[in-house]
Formats: sequence, structure tokens, C-alpha cells
Amino acid sequence: MSMFVLNNARGESVDLNSENLFGNTPTGLGTVFTNTYSQYESYFKATKINIQQGQMQLNILFGDVESRSYQTFSQFSTFLSFQPLTLLYKTGVDTWHRDARLTSLTKTEIGGTTVLQTDKLFEQFTVEFINPWYNNKQGRYKTYNIDTGLAIYGSGFFNEQGNFNQNLILQSSGENASADSRPNLSGVTNNNINSTIAYDSDAITLNYTGTGSTEWYYGLAEAWANMSDSVLSFDKTYTISVDVKGTVPGVAFRVSNTFSPTTKISNDTWTRAVYTFTLPNLSGDNLNKFYIRLNAMATTNASGFVKGQTLRFRHFKLEEGNTATAYTSAPEDGVTDSNMKYGFGFMGVAYDDENRNKPYVDEAQVDITSIE
Repeated sequence: MSMFVLNNARGESVDLNSENLFGNTPTGLGTVFTNTYSQYESYFKATKINIQQGQMQLNILFGDVESRSYQTFSQFSTFLSFQPLTLLYKTGVDTWHRDARLTSLTKTEIGGTTVLQTDKLFEQFTVEFINPWYNNKQGRYKTYNIDTGLAIYGSGFFNEQGNFNQNLILQSSGENASADSRPNLSGVTNNNINSTIAYDSDAITLNYTGTGSTEWYYGLAEAWANMSDSVLSFDKTYTISVDVKGTVPGVAFRVSNTFSPTTKISNDTWTRAVYTFTLPNLSGDNLNKFYIRLNAMATTNASGFVKGQTLRFRHFKLEEGNTATAYTSAPEDGVTDSNMKYGFGFMGVAYDDENRNKPYVDEAQVDITSIE
């Protein structure tokens, strides 16, 4: 086993105990310290301990035969130009590293050295160390063959564990809202029609300004929005919900010309209106377009209103699936909601042998904390 291997900054290595480069009589492999002491009577207490830089000197015989000696020396000189260098000292028990820079490399002629009579170049090679000896320990992780019963585990914090879905509506609270910060669906225009709008500390209030037969509503996504501009798609089921109250008799959601069933409301208590739907992909001019509104409802959808009627709303939530879960803000809003849950735990992921790109949870555990 080679005792000395030298690496350069380009990642190249040379063996200093080979037939082409035969290093011998090394000096300076040890460590020397400069110590400072404070004396008290006959005792000495170390106050400063510094390692001296240190040099290693090595005699190198170049080339396995005389005709290759100069070429080997030239190649070694080129190798040394890419610094810093790292000396690997293989002891048979362990391998130690020490980084260095070239101090000198002598150059004589064949037969010109007085140290050794030989038909090859015999030169002295000196480096200065720039750090102490160190060794790199490698850790290797061995995985097992794919097994349907084997799981890979990792621990971490999990947000919104349990029966909670992501809210797709931004700035959905409606509390302390403004014209620039009110419920909207990312990428599309929102609006309120035939009504004034007021932003209160606990909700948004619409006040009817129409003639009694004109509809009024709050549009999360106004007609006709391009589906490609939104986060929604035509092939999924969604559920929308909102807290409502007011002097108007009821409310309904309107999704691309389709009304939901009417939810009756009062001006005294909050009522949660819920509607599950799939967006219809219409034809003609409305192909790949949609809209979503919260409409005030009277005896019919377009008549029976009284000027000055109010519709108040807060806590919009639009989520994937056919079930309305408790209100939480959109993650993009960066709000900590009382209904949001946080936990710390672990998840296990195992892979099916027959379909390795389809992971499933083999085992999972989490400790839930509700923020009240």
C-alpha cells in the first residue's frame, strides 16, 4: 500500500511511492508546538499553545528508466502548479490528510546530485503545511431493496393536519378589508354590482342601490374570467362556503350562470352558506371561461329587492372536494387562524413494487396542537 499520495487543486493524484516517482527519506511529518506558560513558584501553567506551521521534505527519484526521467519531472512540475496541494499519509491503520503549498523543488542534472549516484534525476521536494493533520470519516447509508412493507421515515412540523383543506381564496377574511385587500381568486378580477361596499372590522357590507329588479352581488371571479388565469380547473369538484347575514331574505352562489339553492339569512346571526359544484366548460364565446359570485336573493333572483337592503359576508373559503371544512386563511396570506392545527410527528412512506412512482403512507403519527 502506498504511503504518500499527493492531490492537487484540479483533483489529480500522484503516488509518491511508485516506480516513476519514488519518494524516500521524508522529514517533517511530525507536529511541533510553540507553548507559552505562566510560572507560579515551581509550577507552570500553559497560557497559549500554537502549532508551528511545519515543512515536509522528500527526496524523489524521477522516472522508472533514465530516458523517462526528464519527462516525469516535467509532468510532476505541471501537477504542482495547481495549488493548494493535499498530502495523504496512509499508515496502514488510517489515512490522514494535510493541506500544503509548494515551497521548493530542486532541479539538477542526471548524475549531478551529491546525495545519490544514479542515472535518474534525484531532487528534493519541500512543502509548507497550512493546517494540522486531519482525516475524513465516511458514513454510508445502506438502503434495502424495495419492499411494500418497508417505510422510509422522517420527522417534521406539519401544518393543517386532519380535516382541513387549503383555502384557494386570497385575503378571504373580510375583516378590516379594503379595496386593495379583499376576498379574491388569484389571477382574475373581482367586483361588486348594483351596491355600495363598506369595509367594517368584522365583515364586508353591501348596500343595495338598484331599482328592485336588478340583481346585486359580490363577484370573486367576474364574468368571464379565463380559466388559465386562475388556480382552478374544469375536472375537479370544489366546495365554497361563507358566513352571511343581512336584511336581504337570502343568498345563493352563482357559478357560470348556474345558481345554487338559496340559503335563508337574518340580520341577527351569521349563517354559513355552502355549495358544492363542478365548473361547467361552456361553448362558443365562453369556452374555457367561468365566474363565481355571491348573489343576494329575494322572491326570485332578479326581483323583489328593496333599495337600502344589506348583505354582509366574511370568511370565504373555496376548497377542493365535496365537503366544507372549517374556515382557514389561504397559506399565501401568512395568517395564523384559530381553526388551523399544527403538529410535530413523523410520516412513513413506502413504495409499491408494482408501481414504484406511486408512494403511499405506510404509517404516520402526529401530535396535534390547536391554536386557540
